[in-house]
Amino acid sequence: MAYGTVYHTITACNKSNVMKRPFAFLFFLFFAGYSISAAAEYQLMGTLVPEEKHIGWKYDALHRDFFRGIGFDYTEHPHCTGIGGHMDGVHLAVVKDDVLNKPVLQFDIHITPVMDGDRCGGTDRQRNELKSATNNTTWAKLQGNWDEWQRLEWKMKIPKGFQPTQAFCHIHQIKAQDGPNNGAPVITVSLRANRDGSNKRVQIIHASSGGSGRSIGTFAEAPLSEFEDEWVQVVQEIHFRHNGSYSVKMTRIRDDKVLLVVSQNNIDMWRRGATFLRSKYGIYRSLAGGDLRNNPVGQSPLLKNESIYMTDFRIYEKNTNPNPTSGDPGRALR
Repeated sequence: MAYGTVYHTITACNKSNVMKRPFAFLFFLFFAGYSISAAAEYQLMGTLVPEEKHIGWKYDALHRDFFRGIGFDYTEHPHCTGIGGHMDGVHLAVVKDDVLNKPVLQFDIHITPVMDGDRCGGTDRQRNELKSATNNTTWAKLQGNWDEWQRLEWKMKIPKGFQPTQAFCHIHQIKAQDGPNNGAPVITVSLRANRDGSNKRVQIIHASSGGSGRSIGTFAEAPLSEFEDEWVQVVQEIHFRHNGSYSVKMTRIRDDKVLLVVSQNNIDMWRRGATFLRSKYGIYRSLAGGDLRNNPVGQSPLLKNESIYMTDFRIYEKNTNPNPTSGDPGRALR
């Protein structure tokens, strides 16, 4: 029996146990039971790759004249008038990256000079996210529709010193657009730390539909230090149904080191009552005890201004649903 390289991977475990285990406990991944399909098996449905001409564009021009035309949406941000809004702030920009030698997206979230909120609505959290278009007619090919397979690829760089808290900080979500169970994401890539800021880590978290009883919770994590100031290639493979599957592989580009790899089969990858699921990218984090309605706000003292960089988004699909607006034909498996 041949085993692959040792990775920071947890393939099936209780969430409370994961949170307690130090990174010294590593797990072997048996490759006979794990694979991410080659892109050749899929059809490329859409891309988002910033260009030199986009450098200097403001957020509204990026949304109106770039993202919308290729099936993406940038409307969940602090550019609003109200509590937690900052119309004059810079929250998304296209900048030149010296390592990749190409333009990339820079997402920013702020504690100062204005503490960002959640679209001038939510007061206990901050949101700055790009997502696939919330339109399942014109842009159905970019969405996760019932029984389809998607392969999602993108590159990300988390700057050195990025400080999560013990509360949530999502940098990627797979989430239902509609239906009665669209509150919680199905999958998140999250950053988290202990209450004192130590043990910083990248997590993969799963949550099933309400009442299905099949949430896995945190099922993989790796030290954030392995990711800091490094470009990382992320590849996900998803089968969108209640007894679906999910795989992710994160590879550091500089040296091809696999930082995290995990696969889960027969898990709930849908939301009851949903028409489709879509992907989100950026920074969505809790104020960790704070509330913008309070003075002082009372957020975690760990929180500070943060940035994250992303580029080369690619969406592939196979087993295309011929009637993508039909949604879930049945109830969640129990």
